[in-house]
Amino acid sequence: MEEQKGKNWLATMLACCFLGPLGMHRFYTGKKNTAWLMLVLTLLTCTFPISCIWSYVDGFMIALGKFKHADGSELYERINWVGVVYIVLAILGIVFVLFYFTTILALAGAMAGGSGAGAGAGARF
Repeated sequence: MEEQKGKNWLATMLACCFLGPLGMHRFYTGKKNTAWLMLVLTLLTCTFPISCIWSYVDGFMIALGKFKHADGSELYERINWVGVVYIVLAILGIVFVLFYFTTILALAGAMAGGSGAGAGAGARF
């Protein structure tokens, strides 16, 4: 049996999905400098969104087969349908988050506009 070089694609994909902002998929593939940077960005909490966006991009790269090991070798045993499922779920997640925040902002704006008009009307009497 031939020994596989590099790292397993599915293990990298799962590490990115569940522990992506911590940089675990980068530790696994030997990209230690950027993995430490992701971990520090996550632990600083104020820069956590940067780490989340970075892990989303890495997830897309892994799903599309463009993510490589630190030594340049490809990840082996890629499962195309898992990559497609990841991409679909990631896009749905992004759409949901955008919808959620626009709804919250719209509600906050409506409440601020509604209370401002009521206060102004009450001040006239």
